[in-house]
Amino acid sequence: MTWFIQLILCVLAATALVPVQAADVSYNLVGSNGKCLDGSGLLNSCGGAEQRFVFGADGTVTLAAGDGKRYLQGNLFASKTAGFSSAPSTGNASTYWSRPGGDQLQLSQSRAMSAMCLSWQLVGYVKPGVSSGNPGVLSAELALCSATAANQKWTLANPLPVDLADPSKTQVRSSTRSCLQQTDFTSPLSASKLTVSACAGAAKSEYFRFTNQGSIVLNGYCLTASGGAGTAVGLGSCGETGVPPAANQVWKRGSNSSLVSPSGLCLSQKGAGVELAACDAGNVFQYWSTSSIVASTWPQGVPDKPTTYVPGQKLSNGQVNTIVNWIQRETSISSTPFCYKTAAYDRGAGILPGCADGQYKDGALCYSNCRSGYHPVGPVCWSNQSLSYSSPGLSGCRDGYTKVLGVCWLKKASYGNGAGQAANSCNSNRVMQAGLCYVKPRDGYQCNVTNCNQRCAAGIADCGAAACASNANQCVNTISNMVVSSAMMIGSFATAGAINEAKKGVMAAKDIYQAAKTADQLATALVLLSNDINNFLNLAEKDLASISSADIAAQVAARYPPNEEGSKADYKHIAREWAARQLLFYIADLIKDLDMIIITTIDPTGIVSVIDAFAKPPCMDHTPMP
Repeated sequence: MTWFIQLILCVLAATALVPVQAADVSYNLVGSNGKCLDGSGLLNSCGGAEQRFVFGADGTVTLAAGDGKRYLQGNLFASKTAGFSSAPSTGNASTYWSRPGGDQLQLSQSRAMSAMCLSWQLVGYVKPGVSSGNPGVLSAELALCSATAANQKWTLANPLPVDLADPSKTQVRSSTRSCLQQTDFTSPLSASKLTVSACAGAAKSEYFRFTNQGSIVLNGYCLTASGGAGTAVGLGSCGETGVPPAANQVWKRGSNSSLVSPSGLCLSQKGAGVELAACDAGNVFQYWSTSSIVASTWPQGVPDKPTTYVPGQKLSNGQVNTIVNWIQRETSISSTPFCYKTAAYDRGAGILPGCADGQYKDGALCYSNCRSGYHPVGPVCWSNQSLSYSSPGLSGCRDGYTKVLGVCWLKKASYGNGAGQAANSCNSNRVMQAGLCYVKPRDGYQCNVTNCNQRCAAGIADCGAAACASNANQCVNTISNMVVSSAMMIGSFATAGAINEAKKGVMAAKDIYQAAKTADQLATALVLLSNDINNFLNLAEKDLASISSADIAAQVAARYPPNEEGSKADYKHIAREWAARQLLFYIADLIKDLDMIIITTIDPTGIVSVIDAFAKPPCMDHTPMP
């Protein structure tokens, strides 16, 4: 067992009680088509440059990469386009957004008469230099908000920390004690942007993460060797979270603390930049020092990190995350003893009822509409024809008239329209309650006058405004404080067979880790835990039903048949991701830096929302697979 593993575990154990430092988090903004919004206002395959967004507390949405901030902006009177601005703004072109329902981006602090939301369209935009027939060209724009519009649904996926120096990152210093750094993350990420300059202590620009897969990562980008001797070295896209680095992004330690590329050349300082050169143990410009978290034998000696990545997978992280969210909701409905209602809302005051269709109102009463050719005057319907006209001499009257002393009088000038009824009808979007018309409750809600609460599913006990439960005994006074324990959740799955043994192994390894007192014991526990997690994932990809339900597994298999060449990798990826999410929930209270243990599309910085969804499952009905 290497001293590096022991040291990492000592650091991990020592920092377990240290409060987590607050940090901004960047996300991929994924449309319902699985594509990611980028800095050009287009939607492209996730994993490219300028696809990370930071959601500010002030309501702004900014690109994470670049020297200066670029704000996502909606332009009301510029063909309703969505673009970027160098400064915040309000009015016709606003950079302030809200997230109604959690999956829309609605323009706020603007002069729009109606709510406008960020939308994507298949047509109407052609990027310069790109063929208009390219089906991958999708543009972002504004459209009237609609709760049912699929192209207004956005997912915040693959969260990554921004501007945070933590124990798992290190500066990379040259022999002159300067730092390897990059401050410009605007596209394209040319090799010349990576420099050797005076250390500034900025996490985003100079704190690297050395992964056990051999990659060296800065701000979500990987150190990339793209040429031979004499060529500059820069940063490149690492692909999606959990995907192994490209062949030209795998490095190792050489003699005299050099960094050796896959081609066997060494990273060498050249002036204010870096290049590849033949390795020379006596060349001081190939000496790179790091903190103690990076072993001299890096990346050897570190146990393989379990991963949900499956070779050949085609689904994006955003798409897999959407499916796993659905699996989590579906299993929570049937496997947890209670659930929490979503927030109540006020539907507003009621209004006085009106008349029904086919009626008119006069005073406080409603009358049937007059027959054709008649108009109402109070409770009487009068003919639209003249009541009389002069007819001198011997000429007769028109049909419907009778002559009296040279005047033709209308025979049926009016008729009574009944006594009338009190107004007691509501418009189609309202319902009658306590003599007033109120806006209909949202789907799944029931209202008591103006206050509306979520309705419990059929057969489920209603515990009041806070929760629903599987039976009345679960409705206790303290239900607002109840949570599903991690042992309850992981214990509710995999009740038989090999996968149950693998689950027991993970639980036992966690206990061993928790009980370890020395560095050797911690290192042994880490290897054991890593192996057991890997075993659980490998078995889960072949038996999704055992960690969810037969119905869930059948729905996933119907969409992604596990025995067909074009879809079996995606089926395995989904199953592994769901298994990993359960384990993340189970071990989250023990291991603070989850990235040391497992790579998933559920990044460690997003574990809080995953835990909340497990520990306090929301009430909902079963829904088809998205």
